[in-house]
Amino acid sequence: MRSRLRLFLPLVLTLGLGALLWLGLGNNPYGQDEAVAGRTLPAWQSESLLGGAAIDTASLKGEPFVLNVWASWCPNCHAEHPLLGELAGSVPLYGLNYRDKGDAARAWLIQAGNPYRAVLADPDGKLALELGVYGTPETYLFAADGTLLTRHTGELTREIWQRQFVPLLAQARADARTPAATPSAQEPQS
Repeated sequence: MRSRLRLFLPLVLTLGLGALLWLGLGNNPYGQDEAVAGRTLPAWQSESLLGGAAIDTASLKGEPFVLNVWASWCPNCHAEHPLLGELAGSVPLYGLNYRDKGDAARAWLIQAGNPYRAVLADPDGKLALELGVYGTPETYLFAADGTLLTRHTGELTREIWQRQFVPLLAQARADARTPAATPSAQEPQS
């Protein structure tokens, strides 16, 4: 009896592992992008990749903005770069240079053009870790107060920009223009 059980055990284990693999294949790794919406931009200070004063993430707030995580060694970052150049004229765009050598990143921006208002240097990946970065490229849309509205993992395309970012950016701009409601003073009761 035990010998027959031993014959079927590898089959049962193989079927069980196969079922787990099948379930895992159904998960979309990009589906987690919306799971982090509502978080706020971590308070952090970084050296500017391009020199000058350090950049504080609090200074990015004030209007809705996009934060793009990139690296000079990333082929998908190179592929999305022309689109970022187009978007730079219509939305405040900041870069987070992730785990890169400063000289290589600066040289690449000189060669390809710099679409960013400022570039935060993150050579050890600490800010990226706080943001929840999976890899490069990643693109984040923040409201004026630093609340994360959406994020896209992977190469940003025009279609993704239009579908995922544009509606939220329009709403965030409308929200930023609307003055905050002030509590009305209560009149004394007689």
